[in-house]
Amino acid sequence: MNIFSLLAILSARLPYPRHNRSCCTSLALACLLLPVTVPAAPLPAANFAALPTATSLALSPDGQHLVALRAKGDTYHVVLTHLGTMQSTLLMAADPEKFTYESCRFANNSRVVCTILTYATVKTDTLTTGYQYKDGRTIFTHLLAVDIDGSNVLQLVPKTKYPKNGRDIAWNAQNQSDIISWLADDKNHLLMQIAREDRHHPSVYKLNINNNKMTRVQQFKPYIDTWLADHQGNIRAAAGFDGKTLKAYRVNDGRTTEIDLAYLGGTNPPIPLASAADGKSLWVAANNGADTMGLHRIDLQTGKKLQTLYSNAAYDVTHLVLNPASQQPMFATYYSTTLNYLWFDADLHQAFAEVAQRLPGAPSHVAIVSIDSSQQKIILQAQGNGTLPTSYLLDRQARTLTKLFADYANVGTIQPVTPVVYAARDGRQIPAYLSLPAAADKGPFATIIFPHGGPAQRDTDAFSYWVQFFHSRGYAVLQPNFRGSSGYGDEFQVAGYQQWGQTAQDDVIDGLDWMIAQGYTDPQRTCLVGASYGGYVANVAAYKTPEKFRCAVSFAGVADLDAQADRWSLVFMGGTAIKRLQKGALRDANSPIKHVAEIALPLLVVHGDIDRRVMVEQSREFVAALQAAGKQVTYIEQANGNHHLSLQRHRTEFFEAMDQFLATYLQQPTKAGLDEQPGQK
Repeated sequence: MNIFSLLAILSARLPYPRHNRSCCTSLALACLLLPVTVPAAPLPAANFAALPTATSLALSPDGQHLVALRAKGDTYHVVLTHLGTMQSTLLMAADPEKFTYESCRFANNSRVVCTILTYATVKTDTLTTGYQYKDGRTIFTHLLAVDIDGSNVLQLVPKTKYPKNGRDIAWNAQNQSDIISWLADDKNHLLMQIAREDRHHPSVYKLNINNNKMTRVQQFKPYIDTWLADHQGNIRAAAGFDGKTLKAYRVNDGRTTEIDLAYLGGTNPPIPLASAADGKSLWVAANNGADTMGLHRIDLQTGKKLQTLYSNAAYDVTHLVLNPASQQPMFATYYSTTLNYLWFDADLHQAFAEVAQRLPGAPSHVAIVSIDSSQQKIILQAQGNGTLPTSYLLDRQARTLTKLFADYANVGTIQPVTPVVYAARDGRQIPAYLSLPAAADKGPFATIIFPHGGPAQRDTDAFSYWVQFFHSRGYAVLQPNFRGSSGYGDEFQVAGYQQWGQTAQDDVIDGLDWMIAQGYTDPQRTCLVGASYGGYVANVAAYKTPEKFRCAVSFAGVADLDAQADRWSLVFMGGTAIKRLQKGALRDANSPIKHVAEIALPLLVVHGDIDRRVMVEQSREFVAALQAAGKQVTYIEQANGNHHLSLQRHRTEFFEAMDQFLATYLQQPTKAGLDEQPGQK
């Protein structure tokens, strides 16, 4: 039996009820005939916390095989499917206590390369300072290669030692998975950059995926952080941060020469995307004098703009996909209120348009995941508009569309997400996504305000297992793209700089007020839930606006802005991030850990102990202070937990705890209403 067959879920059988002896005896028959309505029990929280069935789907160049990470147990394992027979084989299994898989793809038709994450405890003097954790625990990335028959498993990148202070210490780069070219014309090698000789700046190496022999082809430069190569392995460009700005360079025979692209920049510098087909120009995402980023091609010799492929006056466009063979643009994507495609390959556009009409449920969000070298087989993932994330295989030659995997199959009815816009208190228009539970009445509902992380990210209409979980409990949800969110151009993003806990926070609170005014929300049954920056918003709300909420949930949230600034000071471009925080008294005023005495909401705080984005000490120290002050806080620290709830047990643990927590505080309020908040003394 295929080890990835789903286990049958046995329904729990309720015992027969005992006779109610208080029921009338002379009218026993009438008692039995009375209709009894039993409310349906909500689906288990674990159903929503389930890992997606499959991720990282990739086709072999010849279109004969599919490799995917398949969920089983606590994590994902590497599975190969022969597309002719649709038979699947386990290639490599993970050990979630030691390592997990992040992604896989074909290096050639017979060999697969995967990125793995390993946990490690290292000494202070053997770890790059920029990634140091106080307890020495962190995550390393590596590459594993395997043949499609499961043989010749090899961890890529040989270990090395370098001397320091007259003695040898083991030093191996923390990131050993940064592939910059898959070398389309070379089946045995790939090109990668590793900070191997210098702990901060990478050199480029040509690596044999069969025997692990590695040759340096470009030595590190003190001012280079990223190298860009074409598919043939020629290093064409580079980028580096000098502490103030991100600079671009052309590369000729190992020599780097700065290119002046300042005229293209906006709030963010131009982003190098890919080498163009001629080898003499470079695709970049840049403002080019506009408020939003568009797609442009620049001359590597002069830095002059040669072409504008596309720009949009309202939304940033930063994602471009090139044809692997010709290196010509195939398509680009960007988000407005939903996912949009820009087509440069008419043949592929026609195939996509035809299949999009055949997808069940008319999903609003259809993404191209993988394409074989002949462009005859395409992996699509469709979701949105009330549909589950589902992947399909399109065979253009056979004219067939085959369903491969459906995620979250046991979550019941999917509620649609609607784009809305509301006015903040200063008049700024805030885009957001509103979704309401499947309820017979029209509200008002208990409500979750659910701000995203970042803060320079944005929410979309794509499926969210968090949002659908909230709906299953009868909660309305608002996902505000507050000022500072990305994707809407420079002016909107810059408006959120140095506004942590201030106007960016106000935008979230104003979203709640809008929900109440529209009649969607019961003002006495609200909770703010967030992760990462969203967790910070929840922590701030607990002392700045406790009268607005009955509870707050923070997953991996920031609590101390000084500590976050210290962390950023050690990482790439951290100085730029620090400038987006307030300073001095304003930083203190907006650091939850400095306002523990004012916390007036019950808090659920959850954090993974090897989180690399927001260090676990943020929550540890915040919770310790809350407990010392006698505040209502529930804390869960997840062993081997990261910033993304990657392990099944962590997702289930968190969702079950959040389910109980929300049910406790979003029940019908007492007559005293918000004057008797559970978190207030």
